[in-house]
Amino acid sequence: MADRLYISPEEKAQLYLKKHHIMELLNHLTFQLLYHRPEKPRDFLLNMLARIKIAKITTVDFPYLMDDSNLVSMFEIMDPTNQGFITPVQYREALKNLGLLGPDEVIDEDREVITREDFRDDVNKRTLKMWSAF
Repeated sequence: MADRLYISPEEKAQLYLKKHHIMELLNHLTFQLLYHRPEKPRDFLLNMLARIKIAKITTVDFPYLMDDSNLVSMFEIMDPTNQGFITPVQYREALKNLGLLGPDEVIDEDREVITREDFRDDVNKRTLKMWSAF
């Protein structure tokens, strides 16, 4: 019974990382860094963290991973025949690639199609939710 009450240092570390969303933050900062490839990466990361902090205490927008033109381009890559929609499977994979789908999260795959507007709105909503967690 005493073994069940003991939490190893590794488990404590994992709980801490999960509680404070540290891995998600690091993943998104890394994505931003690789996407923008700034000349001064440390300054860029400090600026991103400052922007997140300011956004949390004011009404300033959180820094989005991608602007609308990037989201449209991403959608168009998944919709090469320009039908105006993608499948739920494509949608799920896009969310995974953007780091916006939790490991245990399941999306509603009963929907037949995801429109460009639905895709853009949901990515922006998920991004805002992700930044708010920090």
